[in-house]
Formats: sequence, structure tokens, C-alpha cells
Amino acid sequence: MIVLLLILITSCFGCSCDIPADEHVFRVLSYNVENLFDATLDGTEHAEYQDPGKWSERSYRLRLRNLGKILLDPALNHPDVIILQEIENERVMEDLLSFHLAKKGYRSYAVARTEGSPISVGAISRHPIVRSSVHAVPGGRNILEVVISTPVEEVVIFALHAKSQIGGFSESELLRIENAKSVSLASRDHVDKAVLICGDFNQNPRVVHQHEGVQTALVDVVHPNAKLYGRAGSLLISGNADFLGPGIFYNPYLAEDCRLAGSYCYGGVWHRYDQILLSPSLFDRRNWEYSTFEVIRFPYLLKGDGTPKRWDLKTLSGYSDHLPVMVTLTRSPWEI
Repeated sequence: MIVLLLILITSCFGCSCDIPADEHVFRVLSYNVENLFDATLDGTEHAEYQDPGKWSERSYRLRLRNLGKILLDPALNHPDVIILQEIENERVMEDLLSFHLAKKGYRSYAVARTEGSPISVGAISRHPIVRSSVHAVPGGRNILEVVISTPVEEVVIFALHAKSQIGGFSESELLRIENAKSVSLASRDHVDKAVLICGDFNQNPRVVHQHEGVQTALVDVVHPNAKLYGRAGSLLISGNADFLGPGIFYNPYLAEDCRLAGSYCYGGVWHRYDQILLSPSLFDRRNWEYSTFEVIRFPYLLKGDGTPKRWDLKTLSGYSDHLPVMVTLTRSPWEI
């Protein structure tokens, strides 16, 4: 496993926090914010953002304001950690904190950049980030790892953004498998710890059942070839806590009672690309325990047809083509 130096080490912002830490609840939100570039045009942005007539300091500040509105919405109860995909760089995180989030106690952040990629992944926390590192994905985007200090125990969070399916499933799946392999190997360093894997996986949790005989990045553990694919680098998942074990993560979308449509709509079809996976230790009645998973569907995030109101460069309005997802952990009442 190749581990790269973190592009930006945790940074702190001095502020007066009026949101006390809750020792009994821990929330993690993950959000693909759709190409949030800073206001400096350096030629690495997507083409539509290289026109200063469309993308400027003003439009950038409008996007930050809209994102801040979502993240500080009282209905979210101020998530303890926010994982973002498709930010350009550390300046975006710094500005988001300085202008919007620091006043509510968000003080630490980290960013993992990938050479040659215009977009990055990042983490913002109301708790100290005690350790951070970047895990390389051959041919893909690097994975950010942060270790968060909480009142109950340390929580390990991996933030990723897998390759999209543009160019065809078979060709792009090879990169998603490399992504899964990298995070699976990295997670082995944290056996028996509270681990969350968050991000845009760019594939649905049941994908292996739709491509029989083909290895996929995510593999439902009940699939006949699950062990074989797991040894070859796939990330094993389950919606049944009884099936969890070393290297097998809980995926709320696979739960028998899950009725969530998804967080991303393409061609009129909802997809469950934005996911948060949980390690077995979050079901062992010790310390933090899994409670709920939800797709955030605030009315202002949606168009009239119920699909995400993505950012519009022409009208300088909207949010993202994805919806945020959030996991809530609660302190175990048993304390075994």
C-alpha cells in the first residue's frame, strides 16, 4: 500500500463556539458538492469554469454561501464531521470555514489532492483531527484518511470519490476496483475500531447482482463469488449486521427495511452512489453504535420534479447534482 504525504495538514480556526459537543450523538455527513472551484482561474478547472465572465469571485462566494446554508441548516443538528467531494483545493475549505462554518465550532480540516485532477476530497470537523494521511489509488483519485478524537473513542474516517461510469462500465470499473482495494487495505490497520468509509462510490450497492460473472468494486457478501472478489480487492458489504466481520462493512442501503430511493438522479433513474459504510465495531454494543442513515432532502435542494437542484452557472443559483447523506451514531447504553 502506498501512502502519500497529506497535501494539507489539519488546521485550526480560532472562534467562539456556541454549539456544545454532544457526548451521546455523533453525526457524519457526506456530500458531493459538484465542482466547487475557488475564484482563482489557473487553467486546471473544468472548461466551463475557465470563463471569467461566468466564474468569478462573486459567483464563487455565492456558491460558498449556498453550501454554508445547507451545512448549517438547523435540521442537520450540526454534523460533527463533514466529508466533501469535488472541492478544488484547500482554499475552498479555508474560505468555507472562515466565512461560514467556524462560527459554529468547525475548526479542523484536511484535504487530499491528486496530481493532475482538478477536484479533491476533504474533511471538516468540530472535533480535533489527531492524525491524517492519504492513500494512493493507482490511476484514480487519492483517498483521505482522518482520525477524529471524540468524547467516546477515536473514529477513523475514509473519504473517497470513485471514478465515474463515463466511458463505459467495464472500462471504468477497473479504476473503481483499485479504489476499493486501496481503502480495503488501509482499513485493515484499524481492526476493531470505529471506521466509516464515506463518499461518492459511483455505483450502486447491488451492482454485483446486475453483472453476473463480473467482479465489481462493491460486492454484496451474499453473492456466490463474494470471497473470491474480496480476495481480488473488492469491498465486501452487507445490510445485515449478523453477516459483518473483518473486512465486511455495513451498508444501510442493503438493509431489508431500507426504502431510500438514492441521492443522485440520472436519466430519470435514482442511484445510490453516495454511501457511508460502517465497520463491525459500530454494532458490538461498545462505545459508538450505528443508529440511522438518511438522504437529506430539504425542499430547497430539489426542483419541482423532486430531483436535485444542481448549480447553474447561468443563473448563479442551485446547489449540486447530488444530495447529502448522513449517518448518526449514538453512545451505547450498555457500555460493555
